[in-house]
Amino acid sequence: MGILDIASRAKVRAGSEIAKVRANSAKTAAGDAQVAVSVLQRRVDKLALINLALWSLVSEKCGLSEDDLKERVAQIDALDGNADGKLNTGTVPCPKCGRPIAARVATCQFCGAERPQITAFDDVI
Repeated sequence: MGILDIASRAKVRAGSEIAKVRANSAKTAAGDAQVAVSVLQRRVDKLALINLALWSLVSEKCGLSEDDLKERVAQIDALDGNADGKLNTGTVPCPKCGRPIAARVATCQFCGAERPQITAFDDVI
C-alpha cells in the first residue's frame, strides 16, 4: 500500500466524518423546527379559542350576527388593497412614491415618506 492509497483512504474517512456531522446537524435542526411548529400550533389553537369566546360574548351582548362578522372580516381584509382572506403584514404602498414599504419600518426607504398606518394594530402585527 502506497502513500497515495493511505492519503486517499484518509480523505474518504474525513469526508465520511464530515457527512456524519452534517447529518447530525440537519437532524438537530429538524427537531428544533418540529418544536417551533408545535409551539406555534399551540399559540394558534389558543388564539382561535379566545377569538371564539370573544365572538360569542360580542354576538350575545351586542346582538350581532354571523353575517355582521363576515362583512367586517371582508372590510378588514380589503384594507391592504387585496381581499385575499389573510392579513397582509408584509408591505403597504408608499403614499408619496407608490413603492412598497415594509410593515416593520416607519418610513419609505426610497423617498422618506412616513408609512401609512391602516389600523391601531399595525405596530403589533
